[in-house]
Parts: sequence; structure tokens; C-alpha cells
Amino acid sequence: MSDEEENPGYIDILIECHFCGGLVPDDFECIKCGAEMLEEDHDGIVIYACSVCRKHIDEDALVCPRCRTRFG
Repeated sequence: MSDEEENPGYIDILIECHFCGGLVPDDFECIKCGAEMLEEDHDGIVIYACSVCRKHIDEDALVCPRCRTRFG
């Protein structure tokens, strides 16, 4: 079994921080500016990205078009 099969990629959800505008993982604290981000529905930008190469992809993608990582 290859490493790619053992550790498939995943689709990472990035949101726009209300304070600095940076795209960051959906977390409790912005990793760019340190602002606290409350867990609530987000009305701003939501981007889906490959966990390996960070290419923006569709929410329902099965394979990354750039690095060919498969999403499990």
C-alpha cells in the first residue's frame, strides 16, 4: 500500500476572517491576526481547498486537479 493510499487528502474549508480578511481554516481563532472567531453560521466567503497543495476546488471534488490527491 502506498503512502497516498494510507493518507488520503481531504477538502479543507477556509473562511474569510471578519477582522483581517485573510482566508483561514474554520477555527475558533484567526491564525493570521489572532482575533477570536465565534462558532456561528458564516455569511462571508467560504473556499474549499486541497489539503495537500491548497488549490481551490469544488466542495464535492473527488480528486485535486493540480496534485491528483484523492479525497476520502
